[in-house]
Amino acid sequence: MKILCVLLLAAATAFSQVVISVDETVSKNRDKSLALAVGASALLPGMGELYLGEKNLVRPFVWTDVALWVTTFGSYFIGERYITSAHDYAVRHAGLTTNSKKTSMLNKVGDYRSRGGVAGQNSSPDMDEDYNQAMIRSGKKIDEELDASIQWDWGSSDNPETTEHMEEYKSRLRHYRVSRIVFQASAGALVLNRVISMLDAVRIYRKTSSRAFSERIQFVPEFYGDGSGVLMNVKF
Repeated sequence: MKILCVLLLAAATAFSQVVISVDETVSKNRDKSLALAVGASALLPGMGELYLGEKNLVRPFVWTDVALWVTTFGSYFIGERYITSAHDYAVRHAGLTTNSKKTSMLNKVGDYRSRGGVAGQNSSPDMDEDYNQAMIRSGKKIDEELDASIQWDWGSSDNPETTEHMEEYKSRLRHYRVSRIVFQASAGALVLNRVISMLDAVRIYRKTSSRAFSERIQFVPEFYGDGSGVLMNVKF
């Protein structure tokens, strides 16, 4: 029986065909530079893929980068407008005596009604409505964190209008903080987009720059009306 199987295989092989197919994609980038591909992706995501001939991801990377740049610059300048608006509002309604737009200082202007005493008598004053008194109670000098020349006074809490002014001021500061969060997130996403594109360029290069042949042989039996054979596929 074994001898019969061998004879049948030999007979089939005698009529077999050999087909050799070459997969060019595994070595199409063998003469290109990995460093150049990675550098291109670092400069503009998608350019590394374009350099390596993989165009399907170029547009998503590029348009994502454009959108992130617009968001980054937009949120930065919007934030600058909000902080300037808050400062000018405090100058107009609280008599703020500094041109500084330092965020920590402006936050204190929103936390306390005055520095040095509220003009007018409050019927139920808040213990922390005066900045200087709050510093003294906490055991700090009144000019330890803010220069003594910086003064402001939103007015008595008995007047609802002064409270509205403070709330509007705080709202502008909140918008500034939100814009800064968006700015930081979009700036981080710009970096992440580049890292992903660089890693993708490395993946493509390794996949398409093989410098060694790998053989894969496959035997496929075939039968015809006047005989049979074995089809051998050899893939490099």
